[in-house]
Amino acid sequence: MTIKKIRIFLQTYIELSYQDFLSKKMPQRFRRYQEKRLKKHLNKVVPQSSFYSRFINYNGVINHREFPIMDKAVMMRAFDELNTKQISLKQAKEVALHAEENRDFAPKIGSVSVGLSSGTTGNQGVFLVSDEETIQWSAAMMKKAIDRRKFKGEKIVIAFFMRANNNLYETINQGKIQLHFFDLLKPVNEHLAQLEHLKPNVIVAQPSMLRMIADFYTSHRLDYPLKEVFSIAEVLEEVDRTYIENSLSCHLKEIYQATEGFLGISCHHGTLHLNEDIVFIEKEYLTDSSDRFVPIITDLYRTTQPLIRYRHTDILVERKTPCPCGSSFTALEKIEGREDDCFIFGTKASEVVVFPDFIRYAITRASDEIKQFQCIQQTAEQITVKLELSSEAEKQQIIQRVVQQVNELIPPEKQPMVHINVETGTWDYEQDKKMRRVISNVKRGG
Repeated sequence: MTIKKIRIFLQTYIELSYQDFLSKKMPQRFRRYQEKRLKKHLNKVVPQSSFYSRFINYNGVINHREFPIMDKAVMMRAFDELNTKQISLKQAKEVALHAEENRDFAPKIGSVSVGLSSGTTGNQGVFLVSDEETIQWSAAMMKKAIDRRKFKGEKIVIAFFMRANNNLYETINQGKIQLHFFDLLKPVNEHLAQLEHLKPNVIVAQPSMLRMIADFYTSHRLDYPLKEVFSIAEVLEEVDRTYIENSLSCHLKEIYQATEGFLGISCHHGTLHLNEDIVFIEKEYLTDSSDRFVPIITDLYRTTQPLIRYRHTDILVERKTPCPCGSSFTALEKIEGREDDCFIFGTKASEVVVFPDFIRYAITRASDEIKQFQCIQQTAEQITVKLELSSEAEKQQIIQRVVQQVNELIPPEKQPMVHINVETGTWDYEQDKKMRRVISNVKRGG
């Protein structure tokens, strides 16, 4: 690492440490400091973006609240104007797709790394990060994810499972920290053999992959000590958390990383907090009395592809009580899923929305024999439930209970028109795709 990169790393690490201190000891001062950082960041980055600079008001003042709320579709349409490096969407996609096809993720456009999102919302996003931003991300990840007290001077060996690698992640490889990329396109058996050979003390993977690893170690001895296990990329269901923690004898934490940035991480008490020292969050509550909200994100570090008032589609459930860790960063009960995962019943005038958490609960409380499940609203009149059971002994009774409890979520006047079909069998999972347990093909206002 060059002297310049070391300076950026240390500056970011110290800045985040200071904000962590403020959030715990002086929360009001932290909020003022955050507002000051927001203003400074916008004054720096907005004039560099032809898309955002049009929102500077007639007095030459940059007011955060005057910027429009944007989504992924707008961000991709305005890609060429929005980024500050004059990189076209066509050029960025060519580099990213070539990297995906050849599984070589090192090539960049000048000093800018390019990546693709997984496309779970239907339209694949393209993200850009400069060398400076990758160093800042590395500092944030090492500050928040690596508790060096647990390792006592030993090497930190990370098994990192992802659909695609990126120069962003490779910046973690420093000194005693070794990150090993596990390509999700490769066979599971290869991964399990590599884990046995590597003997990592940290595993970072999707809940679906962690379940496969947990399955393996129910019949094989885990002869290396796992200090940390992180869940990423997919919604972590309680049924998966319990199974993984029991099988791997670990305390499972979460990293909330998306195309939109490093959004959150579990503290040492296990509570998932939003990284409000990295991103400025506005909360759009889904109902007046709800603790559910979607985050509107302004990233306080990204300058290559600025993110200002970006509306994410994740539904977050806010924790009602303070976290024992003392941080005033927003604490979450859970990431419930995406808005698109809500089940919709009725017409636009009398629409009833059922949140994913109610659907999960209705299914999982039907029986302790349910190992895995998926529930899909195919149409307004058709719901498919897929179950994997640990025992077939009570199969028919379980199916009846699942149908009854899912049916209770449907408005009474709609129940006679909705058919719930339950399938049982062995779970068939595409490991290079994100696992989604609740899926709706019915859109709001349809």
